[in-house]
Order: sequence, then structure tokens, then C-alpha cells
Amino acid sequence: MSMGKNTLLSGFEKFVIKNPEGCWGWSGCIPKNPRYGQFRHNMKLERAHRASWIIHFGEIPTGMFVLHKCDNSICSNPDHLFLGNNYDNNKDAYLKGRNKILWAYGEKNPRAKFTNQQIKEIKNFEFHFRWQRQLKRD
Repeated sequence: MSMGKNTLLSGFEKFVIKNPEGCWGWSGCIPKNPRYGQFRHNMKLERAHRASWIIHFGEIPTGMFVLHKCDNSICSNPDHLFLGNNYDNNKDAYLKGRNKILWAYGEKNPRAKFTNQQIKEIKNFEFHFRWQRQLKRD
């Protein structure tokens, strides 16, 4: 284990509450948003679940996220963690009932500007407008 890993381990061990039968708790800082356990390591904030992954499995590949099988954001039990890309992260959040906005299409998306009916009317208008323009050219 390298020196960096040792200091990461000591910082992690200071706050982790290991439960032999489930999620591991966290006695350190847990900000309101996002609700991940965190601690300071080498002058930067480390999230507990990411530190746990590094300690137990090695570096996190670029572009990968550390996800929770248990859906408990403060858990850092390595048995409850897995790696995934951005798509996996968003899909996992959706399947667990979070981030429904990302997967809602049309008027079901709370950010929608138009209803489905308005979209149909706009497309219909555009079709007729182009058709009439084509007739004028012919």
C-alpha cells in the first residue's frame, strides 16, 4: 500500500462505522446536498464511498462513478459499491425512483415547454407551410 493510500485509509477509518451485516455508517461530515459522507484528505474533500472503493479495489477509472447497490448515500461498505459510467449512474437513479426528469419525455417532463398536442399542431403547420411553398415553386 502506497503512502497516499495509507493516509487515505487513516482518514477514512477515523469516521467510518463498520457494520458487519449491512451498510456502513459515517460519523464525519455529511452535507445536505449531496448527502455523501466526506472527509478532508491532502487538502481536498474526499467522498467516503469513493475513498472506500480506492482503498479496497484500487483507483477509479476516468469517467467512472462509484454507485451504491443499497441506495444509501452515506454507505461506504465495499460490498455495496459498484462502478458504472454516466449512463449507468442515471439509469440506476431512475430505477430507484430518483431523477425521473432525465427519463421523462414530452409533456411528462416537468421542464417541457409545450404539450404533446401543441407539438402535433406545430408539426402539422410546418408540413402544410412547406407543402404550400413547394407548390408555389412548381
